[in-house]
Amino acid sequence: MGDFWKGIGGRLAERWATALFSPAFVFWVGGLLAWLLRPEAPGGNWKSRLLAFGRELQGQPLLVQGIYVIAPLILVTLSGLALRQAAFPVLRMLEGYWPAALDPVADRMRTRLSDRADRRATRLRALAAVASTALTPQQLTERARLERRHRRVPAQRAQRRPTRLGNTLRAAESRPRARYGLDPVVCWPRLWLLLPDTARQEATAAYTSLLVTVQVFVCGLLSTVWTVWSWWALPAGLLVAVAAHLRMYYAAMTLGDVFEACFDVHRRLLYQAVCWPLPKNPMDERTEGPRLTTYLSTGSRRDEPTFVDPV
Repeated sequence: MGDFWKGIGGRLAERWATALFSPAFVFWVGGLLAWLLRPEAPGGNWKSRLLAFGRELQGQPLLVQGIYVIAPLILVTLSGLALRQAAFPVLRMLEGYWPAALDPVADRMRTRLSDRADRRATRLRALAAVASTALTPQQLTERARLERRHRRVPAQRAQRRPTRLGNTLRAAESRPRARYGLDPVVCWPRLWLLLPDTARQEATAAYTSLLVTVQVFVCGLLSTVWTVWSWWALPAGLLVAVAAHLRMYYAAMTLGDVFEACFDVHRRLLYQAVCWPLPKNPMDERTEGPRLTTYLSTGSRRDEPTFVDPV
């Protein structure tokens, strides 16, 4: 039995080590601190209350102590699962995919962001028309900043979303179609199966980083409920949510760059995997890309093109 409990303790320690770095753990620790620091709490300051609880726990039977260790771990684990399930719907909402009832609000926000992006594009074209040697250092800095922001907005107004985050991801999704004629909605699941391990790891890490940031954002908003115990939970929770939302934008830029790079470097794997003739030049690729997309999406009954053996 001693070896049994030792093994259980080792596994619990591993689970706790994993839980310590999860947003759900930070959320519940924040609630515990808000409860310990509540003004009307009896028993002196929070240190004395925590020490009193520790002494009381040491006097409990081993089974009760085990429950006090396992129960919070189960709570954190289940909360983490719920957060991971909620991360993608929340991300879609932050991108601007809202119910139809909010279409008027979305249209106004989309118009405002589009007008601002068009003004920046006009200014960028004016700076790009001037030779770099004729620009001042301030103008060179401005042009570089405008170029970075221009990449984060879809070229067509109809594709733009009502949020900055949504435009960043939509811009990355639209470029494979504009450059190579490949619809990422159809082609990405197929390309994912063909990517080398390094590309998969980079894409997975970028996507995971974005979802973790969304989880931190959700935890920041939910942490405001601890205001019922301590007033500072409201500004602290809102500060965490704002910081996570700002970090979310940069995580989306990284994901978009990796997503584009996968198409830039490995798109020919799609042609080879389905024995489709490789395009001979960029102009030919703009024609063959939509044809390959249609073939992958709906198939074809035509007798061309002739399949080729994969290289």
